[in-house]
Amino acid sequence: MTFIASMMLFVSTGLMSQDISLDKGLAVGASGPRGRSAIFIDQVFYQLANGDFKEPMENDSVGIGYEDKVLRWEKISVNDKGEFESRKLRGGYLYLTFDSPKKETRVLEISGHAEAYINGVPRGGDIYNKSWVLLPIELQQGKNVFLIKGSRGKVKMKWLDQKKTVFFTTKDMTIPDLLVTENNEKIAAIRIVNASGSTQKNLKIVSEIGGATLESPVASIIPMTTRKVPYTLEDNATEAGKVDVKLKLYNGNKLLDEIVVSYDVKDVEKNYKRTFISDIDGSVQYFGVREGIIPEGEKPAMFLSVHGAGVKGIGQAGSYKNKDWGHVIAPTNRREYGFDWEDWGRWDAIEVQNIAENMYHTDPRHTYLTGHSMGGHGTWQLGAIFPGKWAAIAPVSGWYSFFSYGGKKEISDPTPVQDMFVRASNSSNTLEMSRNYLHLGVYILHGDADNNVPVEQARYMRKHLGEFHPDFVYQEEPEAGHWFGIDKEPIFNYFKWHEVPENKHVISFEFRTASPGISSSSRFVTLYEQTNPFEFCGVKVNQTTLTRREKRLEPDKILTNNLIEVETENLNIFKLDLAHCQGTDTLTVKVDEVVFEGLDRLAGQEVWFGKSDNTWGVIEKPNDFTRKNPVRYGNFKDAFRHQMLFVYATKGTKEENEWALNKARFDAETFYYRGNGSIDIIPDKEFKLEKYKDRSVIIYGNASTNSAWKLLLADSPIQVKRNEISIGNKILGGSQWGTYFIRPRTDSNVASVGVVAGTGIQGALSVNPNRYFVSGTGFPDVMVFSAEMFSHGFDGVKAAGYFGNDWSIENGDIQWKD
Repeated sequence: MTFIASMMLFVSTGLMSQDISLDKGLAVGASGPRGRSAIFIDQVFYQLANGDFKEPMENDSVGIGYEDKVLRWEKISVNDKGEFESRKLRGGYLYLTFDSPKKETRVLEISGHAEAYINGVPRGGDIYNKSWVLLPIELQQGKNVFLIKGSRGKVKMKWLDQKKTVFFTTKDMTIPDLLVTENNEKIAAIRIVNASGSTQKNLKIVSEIGGATLESPVASIIPMTTRKVPYTLEDNATEAGKVDVKLKLYNGNKLLDEIVVSYDVKDVEKNYKRTFISDIDGSVQYFGVREGIIPEGEKPAMFLSVHGAGVKGIGQAGSYKNKDWGHVIAPTNRREYGFDWEDWGRWDAIEVQNIAENMYHTDPRHTYLTGHSMGGHGTWQLGAIFPGKWAAIAPVSGWYSFFSYGGKKEISDPTPVQDMFVRASNSSNTLEMSRNYLHLGVYILHGDADNNVPVEQARYMRKHLGEFHPDFVYQEEPEAGHWFGIDKEPIFNYFKWHEVPENKHVISFEFRTASPGISSSSRFVTLYEQTNPFEFCGVKVNQTTLTRREKRLEPDKILTNNLIEVETENLNIFKLDLAHCQGTDTLTVKVDEVVFEGLDRLAGQEVWFGKSDNTWGVIEKPNDFTRKNPVRYGNFKDAFRHQMLFVYATKGTKEENEWALNKARFDAETFYYRGNGSIDIIPDKEFKLEKYKDRSVIIYGNASTNSAWKLLLADSPIQVKRNEISIGNKILGGSQWGTYFIRPRTDSNVASVGVVAGTGIQGALSVNPNRYFVSGTGFPDVMVFSAEMFSHGFDGVKAAGYFGNDWSIENGDIQWKD
């Protein structure tokens, strides 16, 4: 059959669908298992990166798949819904061509794919079939080649004729709810499609509501893409219901597009959305709120509730009734699926928790964590990684680890190179941090008939906690499936008799983390520097404290003689905050086997301990921010923070420059979709250190092609140029090498530089896949590889590892494949 797209006019977006014939093609199954790994097998992409990809014919083979079956291209046509549907498209590829009568620009709406290569150019995916992805495409006259990587078995495409070159799309807006109790400015975000051949730099959005207008400048938008941009509007609504907001898009004084958006106006007793600008990338995010009805004069608790896969933060907040002693705060994980509350999802949750605590003046000692399904996993994860933040946690119908449920495979007996990637994934290994739960209450709830997340996930954690935890509750809901509600009174009753204790009343606790850059503080201990990077580090702490009777009868009493014992693991530097020891007559600290007496003079202060010649001593507060520290520790993913800026090369050959721009756009499109992101993308010639101060920079290109390299990486121990990469005193020649690595930005105490580069076009094509935006994938500080990685796995990785604490090669741990 022939897929004929409906002739439906979209007035608000300036788009009209057009009859097309993208209806027949070829499909081939996945080469390797789908999993959460930085290293993966993909024989089709291997051919693409090697420059060996040729137009396939029916029955052509691409090699042996992971099920030891020969992979062959087979004919495929769209079904009666206009979809390409096949099991082969669960990680496999769809190939088709489109003959254009002329060279022109068209906008493609495509869904159900992981990524696309259109005439060899990588473009962003829509793995969850949201129909958000609009791709302006420069078609060449004659044959145009589409190589589409499938996701969940269905791919759908249609052309949309743009009636305008630059215009709004109302798909996937981020907007707050207006509140009858507030009269202020609020922030929202809308996408703009730039289907022109030039960067748009002079755009502005004017919002109009109830006679009030506000003007918002729009950041630059590179050619042939969409970008989600912020704008402000006046919240002047006084009655609950709906209100229209008119938005106008201008280039200077020229009107390009206008639309009307309907906003909800709510009473604060209802669940509502509140927006904010994220420090991660400068994008607009939101969180859901269900305010409690709090008696006057009482400090409210916070219930941070993390949602399940496919659930929105506003829906999560709406699952609760108003409490009389606290507020429900529901972050978004950056998306409904997002990052499984790991990586950027974890950062989002903590960012929201901090914002809400300051905004609603909640009590840090009465802050609780709960979540359902994927949010149950988020509860296990956030509870283990940030144990000092919560009085108690309650995972509901949750899975505890990617290794137990999320498709991540443990590598037994790893090689030295493989071990670098294992360590990069340590933050996903919940069980290795599970003793962090010791100093908070745990309430586990699961349906015994759950056919989505097996009840065995909860039963395992019951058994595991039963071996060491003195304060947890386990409940199975009889004959209950996956969803049976989350607003459970027994959970909140359990929360009510838990609070974060004052440090002076803490007898013992443990804190273990994958690195201080993942999490660094719990109770009165801050972990600052590891011995071996990204191997677990931590402390076990015991201190003398008041008896229970003394605490009850004399809650303000100071312990006159205090002993704090600290047993360390894989640590070079840590801090004790001794504020709770103020007034102590005698204070002794024992670190491993070293005893420090007479520290009562330091009671009430922060005391730093460092290891020299394998012996602990009291040291000055570290002030050398050129070293690794909790704010900037690596690994490679850590570069995609601090309002990251993408800088693409323009000083190379035409082919090199086109690759750099296309790759930067592909990464921005991917992060937009997965993380509701909005990334500034500029050419190297526009980059200035002062203009973009304290922002992390991702460089696309090498020292031969990207002029920003000499400003940011002149002193880097890794240098990449045409046909050569040097790492310390080792040099690799040839055009086939690709690399990802992170460096500190030397003119900043917080920002990093991430490098996405190749020694030639072949190496550059090898770095096109962006698995670093997949939750749970572990990327070390540096990896060097060739296209062979996509055919032979780890055998295609030449080097991988970590810089030293001084960011050097010499003191680091970088492993090489012979």
